[in-house]
Amino acid sequence: MNARILLASVGIAVLTTPALCAQFFIVHDATTGRCAITEQPPASGGTIVGDGAYGDRASAEAEMKAIAICTSQTTESGQGR
Repeated sequence: MNARILLASVGIAVLTTPALCAQFFIVHDATTGRCAITEQPPASGGTIVGDGAYGDRASAEAEMKAIAICTSQTTESGQGR
């Protein structure tokens, strides 16, 4: 009985650990003027905007819609987010 509980606990931990470690960043590229959501902080050529790291992609997407520099992008010529 204890072995089953232990095995179930380990299984749950293995499945949830990657989700807990995921971080998403909103990055503004000054050369293109576009914002993007990435899983890595920018090495060069971009600036993190917003509150820094987000725990899930949906939160980052919602915040990106509220950031002025990201919403001022042009979408007339097919460019934009």
